[in-house]
Amino acid sequence: MGGSWVNKGGVKCGLGLFQHYRNAQTICWPEEDHHRWSDLILREILQNTITVIMGPKDSGKTHTVSKYGLIDYLAFPECTLILISSTDMRGLEMRVWGDLKSLFERARERFDWIPGTVVDSKHAICTDNILEDNVIRDMRKGCLCVPCLSSSGQYVGISKYVGIKQKRRRLLGDEVTFMKESFLDSLANLNSGDFKGVFMGNPIGQDDPLDKLGEPVDGWASMPEPEKTSVWKNRFINGRTINLVGTDSPNFDYPQDKGPRYPYMINQRSIDSVVSFYGKDSLQYHSQCKGTRRSGLNARRVINAELCRECGAMDTAVWKGTNRTVIAGLDAAYGGVGGDRCVGGHIEFGEDVDGNVLLQVYQPSIVPINQKLEMSPETQIANWVKRYCDARDIPPANFFYDATGRGSLGTALARVWSANVEPLEFGGNPSERPVSLDLYVWDTRERKRRLKLCSEHYSKFVTELWFSVRYAIESRQLRGLPEDVMREGGMREWKMTRSDKIEIEAKEDTKERMGRSPDLFDWLVTCVEGARRRGFAIKRIGNTESEANSLEWIQEYRNRNRELRQAHALTFT
Repeated sequence: MGGSWVNKGGVKCGLGLFQHYRNAQTICWPEEDHHRWSDLILREILQNTITVIMGPKDSGKTHTVSKYGLIDYLAFPECTLILISSTDMRGLEMRVWGDLKSLFERARERFDWIPGTVVDSKHAICTDNILEDNVIRDMRKGCLCVPCLSSSGQYVGISKYVGIKQKRRRLLGDEVTFMKESFLDSLANLNSGDFKGVFMGNPIGQDDPLDKLGEPVDGWASMPEPEKTSVWKNRFINGRTINLVGTDSPNFDYPQDKGPRYPYMINQRSIDSVVSFYGKDSLQYHSQCKGTRRSGLNARRVINAELCRECGAMDTAVWKGTNRTVIAGLDAAYGGVGGDRCVGGHIEFGEDVDGNVLLQVYQPSIVPINQKLEMSPETQIANWVKRYCDARDIPPANFFYDATGRGSLGTALARVWSANVEPLEFGGNPSERPVSLDLYVWDTRERKRRLKLCSEHYSKFVTELWFSVRYAIESRQLRGLPEDVMREGGMREWKMTRSDKIEIEAKEDTKERMGRSPDLFDWLVTCVEGARRRGFAIKRIGNTESEANSLEWIQEYRNRNRELRQAHALTFT
């Protein structure tokens, strides 16, 4: 009856749709929390045809929408089709489909009579429970997950589901930021009859589908960046946009002298970790902490001239004594193939007069390769490397080079100089090193905070290499950066991937956009990685308070170790 009705006496009865849906959620999942964000999302979905939800990470968007979708289906299982879209199958499994299955199974444990059968092979919950020889399960009744990217990475969207006929149709879109433009065309065809659409994502302000779906009626220029959770009318008929602002989290509704009321949601501790590492003007702060839109924020360069000059990266180090480690590196290319240059040179690190460990960069050289010689390019490079390192007493173990697809170069170096040189695989996966002693994540499995790993922070090892140089600059530990190397470091753009990891653009894309390859900076990141493997440590970036807080994990491990010893100690009587 729509949640309320008027009786024969003219009196309005019933609690309304919002309260009934909320009560149904409590009945199915009594252990689940309700707070002002979850109530706001549920109320707006029930009142509107199109609801767009923007916000930071750990704001409960996906989980809240999953609960709405499942209750909506369970109330009308014979005439409801809920399409749940996300980027790829892995994204569905890790996020909305995983959430939906968990919620459904927990509800079924309490009430075994509720309708629906999980069909994992189809990533669906179907109303038809039994599949007999002469009966076909009707996939138009239930909850069906639709990956918009194929296994090969091609965008397929939801166009093939547009023509499905069903009385009640719902489209729940997750990670809409990373959809293609055609996703909006499919929405236009679905939006008729008894239809609702809910679309979620982290705003980045790049004219992406989420950006267009959530745009205010008078355009983004009319909307100042919100400091509190806000709701406005978007360009759809009966459409509204919710912007959850992380600094206005429900956790701040409670005293801050204790732990967060909702530890799985964004809180002051998680915000402080990001601010201390990236600063408040970073993409990470706006996308992960505030969850607010800034036009062009995603199109960023790894470094820029202002950053380098402000942090003294182009100054000269004043050393304390002579105890320094010298590292040589090479970014190999064979005779200008593809327009690339073969770059070699060295850096060194040690303690300066103020007691800081600094890294000094020296002007690199272009390795000459003569295609007319009978000697192979690999041998010519190996000969140059040997002469260069011998002249500076650099041992083979302190020489690093990118070995991705360059096995013949390693053979030449071993033959001409030494087999003890150190190859790096730029094309490999990120390391398992912590990103920083200041950057924490909430581990849902262990239900505690822990240091974020590079494998969780970056999409590729080459991204980790490039950002290590940036962090060394921001830590004021890099000196002597040549102007031409600095300029090439500013050529390469970076973005956030669908899985919220940092990724620099492919070198081929940089070459196409800028007209040349950033070989000089590739050489520098090789040397800096070599220095890290030989003992150079990038200082954490944070204030005194964040540094003190970052040591909490030591005490936590100490307590756990003490409890473990006591639990296994022998008791004598």
